[in-house]
Amino acid sequence: MDSKDSKLWLLIALLVAVMLLSGMMGFGLIIMLLFLGAVIWLVISLINSGVKNSGVEESTLTILKKRYARGEITREQFLEIEKELTR
Repeated sequence: MDSKDSKLWLLIALLVAVMLLSGMMGFGLIIMLLFLGAVIWLVISLINSGVKNSGVEESTLTILKKRYARGEITREQFLEIEKELTR
């Protein structure tokens, strides 16, 4: 579990504790927990979908050209890999 998940569960536990201490018991507590869970799930889902779609995907040929331009591979390696990729 990463740090963000740990903080999320700590926040949920804190909210439950506050509700229990404030006198909210029974059916109202269950409804409130379901509502808070749905809101938290929605926020996390929206954040994750935004992060996943923000990166621009590069084709393998573009990556190959960049590596050649940076001098990471020789011309022979470039031509050989390009031939494999375009088959």
